[in-house]
Amino acid sequence: MKNSLRSIGIDDGYFPINYKGLKKRTLLAAVLCINHDVENLALELVTVDGLDGTQKAVRAVKRVGEADIVFQDGVTIAGFNIVDPEELSAETGMPVVVVFKHDLNLNKIYSALKKHFADWRERYEVISKVYSRSTAIPTPWRYIRITAVNIDVSRALSYMIKLQTVSPLPEPLRLADIVASGLTKNTVLLKMINEEK
Repeated sequence: MKNSLRSIGIDDGYFPINYKGLKKRTLLAAVLCINHDVENLALELVTVDGLDGTQKAVRAVKRVGEADIVFQDGVTIAGFNIVDPEELSAETGMPVVVVFKHDLNLNKIYSALKKHFADWRERYEVISKVYSRSTAIPTPWRYIRITAVNIDVSRALSYMIKLQTVSPLPEPLRLADIVASGLTKNTVLLKMINEEK
């Protein structure tokens, strides 16, 4: 492993529950770190329950620069919008590791998607495919479930451990969560983002 590890974390921000079904938007943040230090940051607007998640994640990752690895928080963002890690990896040329903070109940997800979305099959296919390939790996903090795309699990684990500083999450992913959530908890900013043109 190189002494200088370049890694990117992507995560979404907060939105009030009444944004669902209204095509309103929240933020997606991409944070590039060199080892544990922030090097660059990009923000994109992503539609709550939309289908622009992968596209916006690709744009954000390309804007922050090249990295050895990209971490994303689960498959769903902004409600049931999705980021397909295989497409993200293919479009950016970087390996992607999906980090699941919690185990998923695929039956509940299937029922919720089928009830609320006409395009539920498209969304569920990505979620179930990625999650079914996940592995629980041991880290100094705890077991963490990940899906590794275009990188072997042992290398992904070594990167994860190197980047765990103050939490089980790798540092760029933890920082992306702080940035996206911190900015969108400000209701004034969310209103500005969603103002009609």
